[in-house]
Amino acid sequence: MFLNFEDKADVISKLKGLDKNQQPEWGIMTPQHMVEHLIVTTKMSNGSLTIPCRTPKEQIPQYKAFLLESDQEMQKGIKAGGTEGLLDLRYPSLEAAIDKLENEINQFHFYFENHPNAKIVNPVLDEIDYEDWKTFHKKHFTHHFKQFGLI
Repeated sequence: MFLNFEDKADVISKLKGLDKNQQPEWGIMTPQHMVEHLIVTTKMSNGSLTIPCRTPKEQIPQYKAFLLESDQEMQKGIKAGGTEGLLDLRYPSLEAAIDKLENEINQFHFYFENHPNAKIVNPVLDEIDYEDWKTFHKKHFTHHFKQFGLI
């Protein structure tokens, strides 16, 4: 079962039910680290943060097949490339981070409403369009919502 990423009200409602001290079912993130991680990936998808693709060109088709075309979920414990350990928190509270994430989701949809044919670099999948970003977010948000028992 995947989260309906396009139902922003439900996404934010689930996050607002998260206790700041909740322990993850796997991994080392705190609830706020998880939300801030989602902020980063959403900023990548709305054009406000650019991170180059780090996947070798010959491997991109298999990543696209898994992340965009299959019904398989992301594995528990998968690590974001390029980072080791937890990043420093950037927002003063979990609530502030959730508000920022909501704003970034709004910016994501706004960007593609105004640039419907745009393709934006995903650090794993290279350039992808709006529909592919929505599919990526659906899987990625589901992965982290399951990490904290939100779905």
